[in-house]
Amino acid sequence: MRKFAATFKLTYFKKLKARSFIISTIIMMLIITGAANLDKIIKLFDGGSENVAIVTQDNTLYQQVKGQLSVINKDVHYKKMSEDEAKKQIKQEEIDQAYVIHEDKQHALTGTILSTSSPSDNDKGTLQVVLTQLQTQKIAQDLGLQGNDLQRLQSQSQINHTFIQKSGQKNSSTSESEQNFAKLITLSGTLLMFFIVFNYAQQIATEVATEKTSRVSEMIITSVKPTTHILAKIAGVLALAFTQIIILGLTFVANYFIFDLKSMFGSFDIAITPHLTRLIVFGVVFLILGILSFVILAAILGNLTARIEDLAQSLMPMTFLIMAAFYAGYFGSFNPDNIFINIMSYVPFFSPFVTFSRLALTTTPTFEAIIAVIIHIVLIGVLLFLAAKSYKNAVLSFEKGWKNVLKRAFQRED
Repeated sequence: MRKFAATFKLTYFKKLKARSFIISTIIMMLIITGAANLDKIIKLFDGGSENVAIVTQDNTLYQQVKGQLSVINKDVHYKKMSEDEAKKQIKQEEIDQAYVIHEDKQHALTGTILSTSSPSDNDKGTLQVVLTQLQTQKIAQDLGLQGNDLQRLQSQSQINHTFIQKSGQKNSSTSESEQNFAKLITLSGTLLMFFIVFNYAQQIATEVATEKTSRVSEMIITSVKPTTHILAKIAGVLALAFTQIIILGLTFVANYFIFDLKSMFGSFDIAITPHLTRLIVFGVVFLILGILSFVILAAILGNLTARIEDLAQSLMPMTFLIMAAFYAGYFGSFNPDNIFINIMSYVPFFSPFVTFSRLALTTTPTFEAIIAVIIHIVLIGVLLFLAAKSYKNAVLSFEKGWKNVLKRAFQRED
């Protein structure tokens, strides 16, 4: 046990003090903090309030247009001026753009946007909505329509939505904002899982392959059992991964309370519901299972490498496997009820990504996620057994050719 602890501490603290770990952790902490203050950052670099000129001969029309636009765009300053003056100030960059409004004898309103660049669809759409409303009111007055008549004429038909549950399915209606937030969690979660899993799988494979090809392992196994050594190595890298996850989790919690993210979520009509709680909890569980399975697999592949130059080639199957699992999970974020996604959620190595995506749907039963967790725990147990066995048999083997390497690594003991 002391030898296990010694190898574990050596691996853990060596990588904990590594510049790559410190820099990557700081970068991810800054990304989390930046995302938590995204609204403040946008306001900081938006160049202040926008200045827009309204060009029209009718002062009443100007007041009506300005009044409605000011309600929609509260940060924009509107002022009346002539067309020539507006063009001059746009060239001198004193104002951002101008709205030239004309009204014909039939009270039809047309608007022209003057600017140095192409106006956004939002600006064009907002101006069109305002002018259409004013135009409708003016034409209604000419036709002698009363206020109630105009209101009835402009009223829209009502569309309702009722959830029909499948047979044996519990009531699981969710708001659109909750569905969108769940999809955002799965997309960002699968991306985070991909980078963390890929990073630490590469680290353990490089660590094991370097020791073996540099013949350091020959000296190590004289004092430490091969099985103890490889398990301690794996445990050290896993502890490092969990340390980084805890740091990032604490960073998010700190940002949540320091920058009052609760009020920001409230402004987007987002609340932590039982469905989102289930999604987050299983997301953490599948992140841990994904790291465990791929790190152990990488240790096996690193041990099967005879030369450090061949490490990339040895890890290629795992690389393709991680990428396939990631893209399956990414596809599942948009199509969580697809039959292909349902099947892949039970496939080892794929389930951490895919089942997590399926849980974005409230209709996905919790027991299916539990089954996927059990399958992956069994997989991790098998991988640990194979890692210990292959390291013990192949740590001093430098044979070439996958057939010979595999035969040597998994041969029966006498």
